[in-house]
Amino acid sequence: MAQHPDPLWLVLTTEADQQRASALAEQLISRELAACVSFQAIQSCYRWEGRVERADEVQLLIKTTAPGLNAVLGAIEALHSYNNPEILHWQARPSHAYGAWAAASINPDA
Repeated sequence: MAQHPDPLWLVLTTEADQQRASALAEQLISRELAACVSFQAIQSCYRWEGRVERADEVQLLIKTTAPGLNAVLGAIEALHSYNNPEILHWQARPSHAYGAWAAASINPDA
């Protein structure tokens, strides 16, 4: 029986616009903290300071490894344009090929 690849960590956050989302993604990739960042334009509805708000945002789905997770979370906190950014994370099982590629793409100690 084939051994399963190590799980990847998926990290979800949003940014105010595509320019900010791209800048954050570029930093994560160039620092070798993430293998890939996907973008999606979304509309959010939420309560903020007692009012219902709506906003156009860009959602980022960041793929990293266990060794890269804390560095990704720290980079989001440091680089994000929001004072209180959404940061959610969970594990996912990748395919063998994707998991190997992702692991080879990430070096949080670089």
